[in-house]
Amino acid sequence: MRALIFVIAVLLLVICAYSIYESTRSKIAAEKNVLSWYKPAVGNLSMKLGKLCTALVTHQSSQQVQLAFCESRLAYKNVEVFAEYFSPYTVQLINGRGDDTTASGKRQAFQALEHLLYPSLQTTDTQAAYIAARKLLTAVRSLSQVENRPAPTDGQLFEAMRLELVRIMALSLSGFDSPETGQHLKETAAALEGLKSIWRLYADRVNIYNPVLVQYTEELLTAAHKSLEQGRAETFDKQAFITDYINHLSVNLKLSREALSIPYGNEPYILDPAASNVFARNAVHPLYISSDAQTDSAGSHDPLYNINGQQFRASYIYTLLQQNGALNAVAGGSR
Repeated sequence: MRALIFVIAVLLLVICAYSIYESTRSKIAAEKNVLSWYKPAVGNLSMKLGKLCTALVTHQSSQQVQLAFCESRLAYKNVEVFAEYFSPYTVQLINGRGDDTTASGKRQAFQALEHLLYPSLQTTDTQAAYIAARKLLTAVRSLSQVENRPAPTDGQLFEAMRLELVRIMALSLSGFDSPETGQHLKETAAALEGLKSIWRLYADRVNIYNPVLVQYTEELLTAAHKSLEQGRAETFDKQAFITDYINHLSVNLKLSREALSIPYGNEPYILDPAASNVFARNAVHPLYISSDAQTDSAGSHDPLYNINGQQFRASYIYTLLQQNGALNAVAGGSR
């Protein structure tokens, strides 16, 4: 009997030691491998933009140029989850809101190109479009310069994923940052793919503590992609998609982070990192709640989301994300 108890105790110790080893190994892998995914993905974005520049300089048809533009947008959406969190100021030169203007009244980044390319590229606008594409390509190339930066932490990567879910809702799903292409469902799918690339770095680690949670998260991601693939842009129920997938994924990321005992930190915030989703009570810091939450600034591409009794426009959430990104950058620079 004592021998049996001893054997069981040894087995439990071995299992415990293996779990700790796997958790430590996966932690190191996650922080290292995220760059192994990100840098090639940025390289792909640069390649797509290079093709767009070629299409413009060789005077290809308006349809071919638009196709190259759309492919570049999808490539950007794939890296958005990492780029927006770790390079917020550079991203301002790459992606903005659909009606974005500078102080001088001139659009920039992807939005400048979209304005020139749709509904069709005019011959007189080709040079301006090429210049805008070259500026965009220059900004994108700087995204891959991450060697001299501190390695991203687990907490930062989970926060980046959580904020990307908010960004998917406010920008991609509504077409708020690309209103003319009509490919907002594809952009949503591309953004989810980027998020999944980071999530998969943690799935094995979370599986040690809560395999049901991992399985449910994978099922949600699969179902969300299927819904986007089968949906039609004109009739797609954005609010149902947020309720059925985005909010549940946000909760699962929170539970996964807590299962791994990743602390939230004490940095100032605009969107509470411990909130289950952006519609949760007190998810938005009280100082940033204003009447602008329901002000329409972009018509049909600025939908009013009404979830859990809270009403926010896409444009309002976009502004919160921009402010939150600036706050993260300041906090990161002081660490």
